Amino acid sequence: MTERPNTTDITTREGFSQAAAPLERLLLTVSYGVLGNWDAAADAVQSALLKGWRSRRSVKDSGSFKAWLVKIAVNESRNMARRGFTLALDENLAEAPRDKELKLDVRRAVQALPEKYRLPVMLFYFEDMPVADIARVLDMPEGTVVSHLYRGRARLREELKEYGI
Repeated sequence: MTERPNTTDITTREGFSQAAAPLERLLLTVSYGVLGNWDAAADAVQSALLKGWRSRRSVKDSGSFKAWLVKIAVNESRNMARRGFTLALDENLAEAPRDKELKLDVRRAVQALPEKYRLPVMLFYFEDMPVADIARVLDMPEGTVVSHLYRGRARLREELKEYGI
């Protein structure tokens, strides 16, 4: 069975919305990976979607739409970070039950990674994005993505060694 090619016309309002809607969670995750704040990430995603809509005609083919839009979200998030948004975990640690400690510690550890490791780790492990797609989105060679994943995992293992990870 052959896969049907994506034929959505992203130059129309309806087509752009149909193509972008399934990507919103991914865009939010990527933006959160840069900003560390869900509200700021939501703002960055909205800004990225608006920029994407305005420059939709620059997409060469509908197959590259996902990588193109994620890249816009990453760039917009980085711009917001340069303008003063900082990483801030948005959880209530005082109320965290014992069974949530590992999850919170993993989240903290991932957020503490330098961005060059944090984004590949989040895209690979949280969004199940293949290395080739991560390389395209982050505009780096696949070997660099693999290297950043390796170093990110090593830092996470060190940070989370008390859990035997």
